Amino acid sequence: MKLKNSRVLFFSLLIVAVIIGLITSMSSIQVIDQENVAESINKTDGKQDNQELIIGVSLASPESEYMVRLEKYIREAADERDVSIELHYADWNAKIQQEQMKQFIEAGVDAIILCPINSKSMLGSVKAAKEAGIPVINLNMKVDSVSTEYIDTYVGASMSEQGALAAEILIDTLGAEGGRVGIIEGAPGSDPAVYRTEAFYEKIKLCPQIEVVGIINGGWDREKAYLAAYDLIRMNEDLDVIYCHDSNMAMGAYRAVEQLGKEEQIRLIGIGEDEEYIQAVKNHEIYGIVTQSAEYEGKYSIYCAVDAVNGEPVRPWYKTPIQILTIHNIDEFEKGKY
Repeated sequence: MKLKNSRVLFFSLLIVAVIIGLITSMSSIQVIDQENVAESINKTDGKQDNQELIIGVSLASPESEYMVRLEKYIREAADERDVSIELHYADWNAKIQQEQMKQFIEAGVDAIILCPINSKSMLGSVKAAKEAGIPVINLNMKVDSVSTEYIDTYVGASMSEQGALAAEILIDTLGAEGGRVGIIEGAPGSDPAVYRTEAFYEKIKLCPQIEVVGIINGGWDREKAYLAAYDLIRMNEDLDVIYCHDSNMAMGAYRAVEQLGKEEQIRLIGIGEDEEYIQAVKNHEIYGIVTQSAEYEGKYSIYCAVDAVNGEPVRPWYKTPIQILTIHNIDEFEKGKY
């Protein structure tokens, strides 16, 4: 009888010990699971908390007034989205820009915004960023078709459409009689410099009464454009129109036109909108402009970078809205309406 009671007691204690062991093990597993969940949440929050994001930005040059305005709106959007930016200018030097891209990748930035100084110079850089898992937002000046495979989206206008619209302004102002035109181009090799001339030519070649008498590089700089316009006018006394690749250069060209007393003879065409340029159209200093918003491009580059880092889908192209503005419709234009 005693032996039987001892066995019962032994098995009872054994069952109790097993139950206690199971409870202890489950508690340990729960603690480990909670720690893993907490760690996972913290990692996720690291991407969702925009304040932790660092975006590298490489722009072409501060000599370009448009680049300076892009920087202004990039910084505004970065503040709006609570992200940090590391912004550098490449001074129209491909090697400098490639080195900036390398530094961004080595530093492990969360995304890169790239405005390439040359459409064909950044293939190795954007490919390396892609391999490192870093989204690249191509801004304003488009990379070439091969490099496009390695970017997440392009934020900018169609330079070809802008060149064609500038030609429409030219044809409108010259009329059936035609006339003589000078061109002041942007930086050689850049996407806008190439296509704003190419598409312009495509459009006007159907108008034999229009003659292009000279092309001079203005480097997106107002002072250089002033000197370029001065030379064009001195070499072509009967010049009718100067087409500038951007409105900032058109303002420089106007100074030359004014100094040489040609305000009544020579009409100016530019590309890019800003209060100064809009007022210049109203004042009959610039005949017409094709719009391009630095605010749209600068801000959307940040929005796209944040979305790409957080796994949100982005379109292949965020196309800057453009239109023709002359004295005939300038009062109807609402800046900032996208």
